[in-house]
Amino acid sequence: MHTALMNLFAQYMEKQEVLSKLTGDERLHGYHYSEIHTIAAIGDLESPNVTSIASHMHVTRGAISKITKKLLAHNLIETYQQEGNKQKIFFRLTQKGRFLYDEHQKRHNLWLERDNSFISQFDDKTLEQVKSFMQSFNDYLETQIHELGGSTDED
Repeated sequence: MHTALMNLFAQYMEKQEVLSKLTGDERLHGYHYSEIHTIAAIGDLESPNVTSIASHMHVTRGAISKITKKLLAHNLIETYQQEGNKQKIFFRLTQKGRFLYDEHQKRHNLWLERDNSFISQFDDKTLEQVKSFMQSFNDYLETQIHELGGSTDED
């Protein structure tokens, strides 16, 4: 039973990856999951800095620093400072970064629309059980990641 469940998880993740590639703009394919989600956080947050992005994404500040350096090098984001606060560095999307942000949002909305129609066929009790299981499993995985000295950042 356990092996069958783990195999179903693997199939689910593989199919989600295939669907993402089939429905997404090819220009997103050259970036890691963590890079795209950092771009999304910068686009979503008001006055995003390393600390607020790390908190929003539930990863370490070190991971965000590493990712933002890559994004800066690829001209996807730029830094700025606020008037009266010359210590904190904030980020904003460049035109190229805004394009990736918009494409990610489109893909995310398509995913929600597509999969909500499937999920809506189940009753609330079943969905609550699945939600509870997935929350517990994600918490377990997060603990495993932290015990190994990692963060939920990919890279």
